[in-house]
Amino acid sequence: VDENPYTRRSDADYIDAVSIFGGVKKTILSKDFKGGDIVNIFGGVELDFTQANINGQVVIDITQFFGGIKIIVPPHWKVVSDLAAVFASVDDKRLRTSAPIDGEKLLILKGTSFFAGVDIRSY
Repeated sequence: VDENPYTRRSDADYIDAVSIFGGVKKTILSKDFKGGDIVNIFGGVELDFTQANINGQVVIDITQFFGGIKIIVPPHWKVVSDLAAVFASVDDKRLRTSAPIDGEKLLILKGTSFFAGVDIRSY
């Protein structure tokens, strides 16, 4: 079955966040989150995944210029950054705990970040 790639944008299991000179704040509630896209230009984006779940590898594609992104994840998720950062940073600010990381729950951050920052946190 061929799926139209544009229909997934309305699905609750995907995120499409765009912030240009503004802000986006979203709480993701999906129990089978599958990924999405973030475009952030001179803005701010906050995504809260603390009530969400993923299965296997999930990719979020980021395009960011002069902005900031905060991603809040459950403490047992593994997060890997594959971002090209130019005058930018990706900081994993999660507290280190003795709770084991679930390698089956892998969030991969891909894309580009120029003069911007990405913070990964857990609460």
